[in-house]
Amino acid sequence: MRRKEFIDIILNSISDKFDIYHNYYFNGRKFVIYAYCYNHNNRFETSGDESKLWDTRCFEHLFFINSDNLDMHTLNNLKDFAINSIEPHFVRGDGKYPVKHHLYSHISFIIITRNKPSYEVEEAIKNITWNKSYMFSAKGYCNLKMVCVTPREYSVIANENAKDIKDFLMDILLHIDHYED
Repeated sequence: MRRKEFIDIILNSISDKFDIYHNYYFNGRKFVIYAYCYNHNNRFETSGDESKLWDTRCFEHLFFINSDNLDMHTLNNLKDFAINSIEPHFVRGDGKYPVKHHLYSHISFIIITRNKPSYEVEEAIKNITWNKSYMFSAKGYCNLKMVCVTPREYSVIANENAKDIKDFLMDILLHIDHYED
């Protein structure tokens, strides 16, 4: 199995809930896959907005990157790109605050590498803790999930925010019979 086939397994698992775009470009940066999920929940809605008890909007943005190696420079660039480009555009719509009734947004990077990153990079991934709240959480919050998976080593490294993605990817890796480069 190659990295492309591994990505296909992931995409088959999430395709019911996510809109998936292949070879996605944003601000001059290419992502192998961009997957987007939007959940809108409300309670007691009838024909008018005034009868709603509550209303929430939740978003998840997954960015897939193929890379032979992941070094500190690339990792820091991705983190800066997420904070300074992706969050303002995808979460706040280039405005000051997110959409009305925004509850949360997750910005997730899944970096699929050929070679396992160094110990220094591994520790840096685990220590990424970027979270942002809007108007003291009255307008919701956003967090950054960072995951590096090396399928041929059966390795998944993730920060604390991405524990759910790590568990999901480990489950996929454990069910693969044999991984080839």
